[in-house]
Amino acid sequence: MDNSINRRGLLRMAGMSALGVAAAPLITACGGGSGGATGSVSNAGKQLVPWPTYAPFAGPKPDAPGDETGVQPLYLKYPETLTQSVNETVGDGSRVTALVVTFGPPPAPVAQNRFWQEINKALNVDLQVTVVPDPEYGQKMTTLMASGSDLPDIIMFTNLALPHSLEFIQAQCADLSAFVGGDAVKEYPNLANIPTYAWKGMGRINGKLYGVPLERPTPANSLFVNRTAMDEAGIPKDWTTEQYLEAMRELTGDRKWGLGWYKTLFGGLGSITYHAGSLGAPNTWTATGGQFVHTISTPQFEQAVDTMRKLVEAKTVYPDSLTVSSTDMQSHFHNGTVASIQDGFGSVAPATLSKIDGRFELDLGRPYGPQATPWRSAGLFGYVTFKKASPERIKLLLRICNYLSAPFGTKEYELANYGVEGVHFTKDDDGIKPTDLFDTENNSSLPVKYLGAAPSVLYLPGYPDTAQAVYDWQKASLPKSVANPGQGLRSAIQVSKGAQLDQIIGDGIAAIAFGRKPLSAWKDVVTQWRQAGGDRMAEELAKEHAAAQ
Repeated sequence: MDNSINRRGLLRMAGMSALGVAAAPLITACGGGSGGATGSVSNAGKQLVPWPTYAPFAGPKPDAPGDETGVQPLYLKYPETLTQSVNETVGDGSRVTALVVTFGPPPAPVAQNRFWQEINKALNVDLQVTVVPDPEYGQKMTTLMASGSDLPDIIMFTNLALPHSLEFIQAQCADLSAFVGGDAVKEYPNLANIPTYAWKGMGRINGKLYGVPLERPTPANSLFVNRTAMDEAGIPKDWTTEQYLEAMRELTGDRKWGLGWYKTLFGGLGSITYHAGSLGAPNTWTATGGQFVHTISTPQFEQAVDTMRKLVEAKTVYPDSLTVSSTDMQSHFHNGTVASIQDGFGSVAPATLSKIDGRFELDLGRPYGPQATPWRSAGLFGYVTFKKASPERIKLLLRICNYLSAPFGTKEYELANYGVEGVHFTKDDDGIKPTDLFDTENNSSLPVKYLGAAPSVLYLPGYPDTAQAVYDWQKASLPKSVANPGQGLRSAIQVSKGAQLDQIIGDGIAAIAFGRKPLSAWKDVVTQWRQAGGDRMAEELAKEHAAAQ
């Protein structure tokens, strides 16, 4: 295997395009409230614009197909022949401004940036991108929304909870319903190729469509495992609850642990996603008989809390899991200190594999319960909105998103994700090989991946065995997976008190798992959550759900 791709971490720059960043529940799309002068953002009692008609792209034949449960098409090799999905002139030579989040270093100025220049040339616009580092994104967006003036043409919203973001979008951003609702989206074939679940995850505002989703794969937080260590210990891929617990004990000892959690997992349901899904707990909510019931009140969820308690009690969990950062815990996994971690599915990428650096084979842990209901993600990382403008200007901005959303196997996808052949990458039998320039000129430093995103496929250049293992995991796990029926619905309580309610859950899980309180205290956590606003949130979501039907 050529380690040059390891060193450069290809998909770090490709915007996690093969698998996507793990999509947390889109809290910004679950807001509500009267919105004052801007009017209600609720969809209840409103005429609903139809979801964009799904028209899938007939791309290169995969080595193994995807399916409707969320299994991704598998590509073990890069396509030999690329198609062209955009045959029209995209832009009009005008200046287009955009604001996006970034998780990497800022780009070099356009005059010294060949990647940026080629993007501008392909789009036929002067694209001016303001990149906001993730730690500063919330404050920047709050300031932007408060001012309501001098808005960029394109504004990216992430999954960060931003109070009154929906009211802002309704008041200041363009209603895209007439452009992408129903069959109208076929004017933009690459947007029509975005699966319906991503549009639903984004949700409507007051019955209308105000954004274009940035699609991500459907698996939620997943269990990453050191398959080499597990094989050496004789641990099977398919395991029961007791086999899972025994496996964690078997892998613990000599300054190594079976698994590691990290502090940010305990801000809500993150720490328990794998266990709750393994034991059959519903994905956040159930919608039955016109009522919404939260997963925390189910016996399966309480059993998952008990499983976490047993794992800690058996000393199989990294001892500083309540204080260590996600970055440090990932490093502990990469170097073999812990044999498994929960992480966003998008971390299945060459960037992760390069950090493992051949120490072990990466795999994903299958659910262990007899009636498993693995949880699905929201199916998107965020969405983009447009400043209000003339219909002609909105169509131009949609054409930009359409180009940048071009699917895998197209020339447009290659440029947007890998750059210019011979400049930013070369190709060989293993597929894409980055050049040194690719380290600094890419779509992480210039995040055009957050202005438009192709539906993700399973392609790990240089790591076909891992890609096959992940595909096999998807085939085994996703047919049993369940979605969150509250995704994309509007709730004023979720926006105003969502973080507080999540913390009640996270603190309760941590207190019981780490032995500060007995399992019997879980009923008190549920009562506290309900009284703090959980019951009102359930009522609001039930009303929205009924309207959506």
